[in-house]
Amino acid sequence: MKFQFLNTAVLSEEIFQNAVLRITTGNISKKKSRERLIEEHKKLEYFGDKNEYVIHNTCSQPDLNLNQQLRVSIANLQIDRMLPIEKFLLCRVITRFTKMNALLTLVEDPEGNVERLALYNWTSLLKDKENQIDCLSIDKSFLPIGTQLIIKNLSYKVAADNNTIIYSNNPEDVVIYDHNDKLFDDLKWSTDLLNDKEIKEKTADDFYCYGDDDFVSNDYTAAVDEYSNGIKLEPQNVTLYADRAEAFLRLSQFRNALDDVDIVLKYEPGHLKAAFHRGKALCDLKRYQESITTLQDLHQRMKIITDHRIAPIRQSTEQLLKHVKILASENKNGQYDYTHIINEFCESAKIRKGPRLDHADFLFEDIEIRPVEGKGRGWIAKCDIPENTLLMVSKAFSVVYSHEVLGRFMKSNIQNNQTTCIASSLCNEELITRITQKLLTEPYHCQEVYQLYNGLNLNKTDKINEHLVNVDLIGSIVKYNSFALDNKIIIENVELSGLGLWILPSYFNHSCIDKNVAQFFIGDLMFIRSLRPISKGEELIISYRSADSSEEIRLRYLKSVGIDCHCRLCKLDDSESPEVNDRRIRLLNTFEKLIKPRILNVANPSLIKRSEKIVSELHNLRKEQPDLEFDTLELSKILAFAHRKNGNLAEALSILKEVYNIYKNVHLQIVDCIIFDIVLLYIDLKQMEEARKWFDILLKKLAEPILGKFKDDEIKWKKDAFHLTEKIFPVMNSIAKCL
Repeated sequence: MKFQFLNTAVLSEEIFQNAVLRITTGNISKKKSRERLIEEHKKLEYFGDKNEYVIHNTCSQPDLNLNQQLRVSIANLQIDRMLPIEKFLLCRVITRFTKMNALLTLVEDPEGNVERLALYNWTSLLKDKENQIDCLSIDKSFLPIGTQLIIKNLSYKVAADNNTIIYSNNPEDVVIYDHNDKLFDDLKWSTDLLNDKEIKEKTADDFYCYGDDDFVSNDYTAAVDEYSNGIKLEPQNVTLYADRAEAFLRLSQFRNALDDVDIVLKYEPGHLKAAFHRGKALCDLKRYQESITTLQDLHQRMKIITDHRIAPIRQSTEQLLKHVKILASENKNGQYDYTHIINEFCESAKIRKGPRLDHADFLFEDIEIRPVEGKGRGWIAKCDIPENTLLMVSKAFSVVYSHEVLGRFMKSNIQNNQTTCIASSLCNEELITRITQKLLTEPYHCQEVYQLYNGLNLNKTDKINEHLVNVDLIGSIVKYNSFALDNKIIIENVELSGLGLWILPSYFNHSCIDKNVAQFFIGDLMFIRSLRPISKGEELIISYRSADSSEEIRLRYLKSVGIDCHCRLCKLDDSESPEVNDRRIRLLNTFEKLIKPRILNVANPSLIKRSEKIVSELHNLRKEQPDLEFDTLELSKILAFAHRKNGNLAEALSILKEVYNIYKNVHLQIVDCIIFDIVLLYIDLKQMEEARKWFDILLKKLAEPILGKFKDDEIKWKKDAFHLTEKIFPVMNSIAKCL
């Protein structure tokens, strides 16, 4: 399958290859040894494509005529610079080829430098049985170890795993060097000069030391490999298992870490470090009560140990136990310290770290997933639910922030109107890659991901293998279930938009209007509350896109994700005649082209009068359902601005209050700005009591989606609410000082 990201089509095989490269290689910018590169490449064979292919003809080139002075070594290659057409690289294969999106291997040059090589466009899938005679598999007979290659027009790049690789896209640029040519007979290969007797056979202790060195360098993937090599030699070496478990924890491979510490504790039940790591792994696997039990037992054991050397692990255990208890409370009771979470989020964002917060999921026990007629599955209320009830807190399965992927582009070379589009496309590709990577390392997650709607219309006989990573399926699931990050909290100079996949929230169905549930993001946490009282048996509905976007944009989006919406707004759009639609378009074009550019600069009475007439006509087109006339929202706000500019504050206030009264129950973000403008107008009119009343309305509207309704302790609630809203809406602080 091909995925279209902006103007680029990316094969699912390429995404799979990028994910595999990331998990098999250490994401560390340091020069790797020959042994380390070979170790990483061996792991690729497990993921390699085992299908048979028609392979490009690999015959040597006759009458090869090359100037040896134009040969370059791997050490002379420059990243993102094509090799000049007259120059070439002489190298030889030192590992078996593995087929992924490209043919991958390792090569060395005569000087002994080693690098990865990717050959593209060398294979094609078998089309019919008649071609079987020409079909070869990628095995030891294909460009075997020792084959010498001459490569022209190559490029040297940084691959998806942040490690360098040699690329060749044209098979005609790769020549199999025939030893009978005698061209390089006088050239000596440095690795041929090594004395085999000098190569020392490695011990488990050697691999332990190598692993520790990699761990200290934060190259946890390499550390896991070294510890694993040692374990092969000494399968009962608990030190190697214990240290590998810690490396797995750093890689967020929690199930693997738990398996290792359980082996350690089987052989050494009193191993303190392993017990601590067991508590950590259980916590990260969201098995909080088991984690608490493990850590409490460990804490009790250490109370009777007098050895001062265990002080660091004792302190770490106490800190982790306290944290796990908080997570357990969050998970069971939905009790969150929102002030702490907001502060944690802000600190994380300021250091340019994508805010991924360490908090537990929560699910309100009186909602459940059930089949919904015409919609597949959805969330249903099992009993009556009050307004502003916390229904769910969900941590993203995987999330990508725009600033994490936009680094590939120089923003100065991007037009402002392109940045959002490019960021969205890059986030989409990156999210699919990261989910693929996560499922490769933690396949037990496949089941929960694959149960989400995928839009592929698979037959009952087309069973999904829940143990295999399927990029086509992942891409479709991301298309239909991902949420655009709407982080309303503003951190200076940090772009906090992005894209993520949340498992349980994906089961909420959509309505453009009249949603009864709202979601709010803090970092990678999604908070979901009821917007109004919900009756037993009622479906819980969110909006995937704001209802005040244009009909064209809204319908195009709904079509792209296969939603046939039958909400009040969609029914009204369908029922309106072409004449009504044409009249609306003409009115909006008149305002946009002839009035808006002028009225924002010079608010003369004639422009105001024309604007009022357009607003009145637009309202009249939907007079039966005035709360669905969203085209007048921006117009009314501009009209109020014009009146205010002319000193007619009362008229501006009247317009905005009318807008608020019409749309206050529709839950549009622009209404927040309307209320804010009302507060400012009352301040200008010196009516401070009214200003404070509307300020409280705005405070509640901004804070209740997170904090819930006003609590008994109104003073504390207001304090927490203001701390939250000054992050969401920073100007609140300056307005509060005026009140």
